[in-house]
Amino acid sequence: MGSLLGPALANIFVRFHESRLFDNTATPGVYFRYVDDSFVILGSELGCDHFQEKLILLHPALKFTIEKEQNNSLNFLDVLVGKEGTGYLTSIYRKPTFTGQYIRWNSFSPRTRKISLIKPLVHRALMICSNTKLGSELDKIKQLLIEHGHPAFDLLSCINQKLANFAAEQAFSQEKCPVYLKLPWIGNVSSKFQNQSSKRQYILLLCCEVSCSLQH
Repeated sequence: MGSLLGPALANIFVRFHESRLFDNTATPGVYFRYVDDSFVILGSELGCDHFQEKLILLHPALKFTIEKEQNNSLNFLDVLVGKEGTGYLTSIYRKPTFTGQYIRWNSFSPRTRKISLIKPLVHRALMICSNTKLGSELDKIKQLLIEHGHPAFDLLSCINQKLANFAAEQAFSQEKCPVYLKLPWIGNVSSKFQNQSSKRQYILLLCCEVSCSLQH
């Protein structure tokens, strides 16, 4: 898994043997997989054990462990799935080792980078959380960032803007894909460069072309 191709090759490998399994075994009512992590809902605990045995027998390199629900909930990657009546609710899952450390407001970084931290956290909450869980997750984000010195006004303004624009957001097509140029933050020089870049798209394009020329 140390190679850049590792995740893609692992996904192809597991998918190949997974298709062999489902050629002879009924697909569970709920089955999701991300590379080598699977989320499955079966009718009984015994059915979970039998399904795990079939997965392990597919290939000697496949060593599947199993984690069963506890207290009517189970995490899958960063999603916490919980039973609620006859349905399920989803929210953000944080590992027990999560420390809540984010960039502090008084750190030596551009203000735009500190502000841009907020939207990805809110976007993840919007994508993962059920409606009844969203409010508590947004409160958690506010609490964490305020503890790191983020001004409450800027924080609330950014969250409200993200909520307002979320429904109108559209995926980028191949014809309109953003290109990002990573530059080190060196204080006032970086701020001056940003302020003077009135034709930012042209500059980014020019830098990308120079970078490509140097690589070739």
